[in-house]
Formats: sequence, structure tokens, C-alpha cells
Amino acid sequence: MAQKKNEAVSAANDNIITTAEETNAGGLFVNTFWDFFEQSSARTRQVRESQEDAYIKALREVIKFNKQYRKSIANLYEQSKKTNNDIVTGLMNQFTSSKEVMNEVVSLDSAQTFESEELKNQLKEVTNQLENLALTPIKSVVHLIDQFEDNIEKNAESGIEYSRERRDAWQQVEDEYVKLARNTHYDMVERGKNSLKELVKAR
Repeated sequence: MAQKKNEAVSAANDNIITTAEETNAGGLFVNTFWDFFEQSSARTRQVRESQEDAYIKALREVIKFNKQYRKSIANLYEQSKKTNNDIVTGLMNQFTSSKEVMNEVVSLDSAQTFESEELKNQLKEVTNQLENLALTPIKSVVHLIDQFEDNIEKNAESGIEYSRERRDAWQQVEDEYVKLARNTHYDMVERGKNSLKELVKAR
């Protein structure tokens, strides 16, 4: 009789161990499933944020390159303007020195020399005014392009910042939903196992 009691106790212990293993297996499945979901969600969030950071960085680099390109074109223009002025100055000096030689030969009076100097100064002034008039639309366009690019950068940054704030706010809701779904899933697995046990016992 003692042997039957030992067998009964042994069978009960085996049943308890089997039930504990089944509970652990069900809980392990539920935990693994929802842990995987949370990790996948976190990875997706990180990838999205890194893509947004890369987009902003690329946008800043393009804007920086465009500004440097426009600056180099302006420097090239200034350099060519300086070179042209040097050439014109050299030609004027040659013209003046040849005119002085002619003046000595023809002996023109000083009034004509003064008039030619005044004419040269007026010509330079008119040339500078025409150059400023020609450059005004170009400078305006460059200024508008700079403002447009700065606005694009600011809008992109504020848009990304807004979407991140919105996602962070919804993240709390998602975390609560995952927590409730995990608990519900775990309860469903437990109810299913308990129902199956009751069905097996009934047979």
C-alpha cells in the first residue's frame, strides 16, 4: 500500500512538473513573441531617425556646396574684373604716354589734356554704373536663392522635429498597447491550456 501511495505521489509530482513546463513553454512563447515585436519596433524607430538625420546632413552639405559654388563664381568674376581693370589701366597708360608724345609734337594746350582726363573719369564712372546695374538682378537672384535654401533647411528640420515629437507622444500609447496585448495573449494561452486540460480530464 505504501508503494501505491508512492506511485500516486510520484504521478502527482510528474503531473505538476509537466504543468509547470507547459506554463513556462506558453509564457516563453508569449514573451519571446512580444519581445521580438518590441525589438523590431525599436529597430524601425532607430532606422527612421538615422534616415532623417542623414537627410538633414545631406541637405546641409548640398546647401553648403551651393553657397561655396556661388562664392567661387563671385570670386572668379571679381578676379576677372580686376584683371580687366589692370589691362584697361595699362592700355590707358600707353595711350596717355603716346598722347603725351603727340602733345609734345603737336603741342596741344592744357585745356584739351584736362578734357581728356575728365572724359576718362566720366567713362570710368559710367562703366561702373552700368556694371552695378547689370549686377543688381544677379545679386538679387543669388540673395533669393540663399534665402530659399535657408528656408528649405529650416522647414526640413522643423518638420522632422515635429514628426519626432508626434512619434514620441504615440510611443507611450504603443508601449501601453503592447503591454496590454502581451498580458491578453498570455491569458489566452493560459485559458487555452486550461481548457485543453479540462477537456482531457473529461475524457
